[in-house]
Formats: sequence, C-alpha cells, structure tokens
Amino acid sequence: MSQATATAPATVMEPALLDEVVHWVKTLTSVGVSPDTAVQVTTELLLAASAQSGDDDGEDEYEEFVDEE
Repeated sequence: MSQATATAPATVMEPALLDEVVHWVKTLTSVGVSPDTAVQVTTELLLAASAQSGDDDGEDEYEEFVDEE
C-alpha cells in the first residue's frame, strides 16, 4: 500500500460530486496535466466553489427583489 493511501482520511462522497471530480480529472489529464496536479486543482476548485456557495445567505437576491417593487 502506498504512503498516500495509508494516510488518507476515510470519507464518503456523494455520487454526483464523485462524477464531477472524475470528469474534471479526466479532462485535465487529457490536455496534458499530470494526474496528481489534476486532482489537486480539482479539489481546490470544488472546495472554493463550496466555500463560496456557503457564504451566500440570499440577502442580495432579496434586496434586488425589493428594489424592483
């Protein structure tokens, strides 16, 4: 067993998210990005997107709706 596999935390991933990760890793490797870098970039992208979506509390949408009235 490799060192990375032995120390990786056990996690459960939603099937849709797993499909997205696989898609991005395959896409990046198909254009010449190394598999390790593709995984790192994909992880950072999804974490950033997740963090950004968590910051949205809906206030901006509410303010736009109120302004239109």
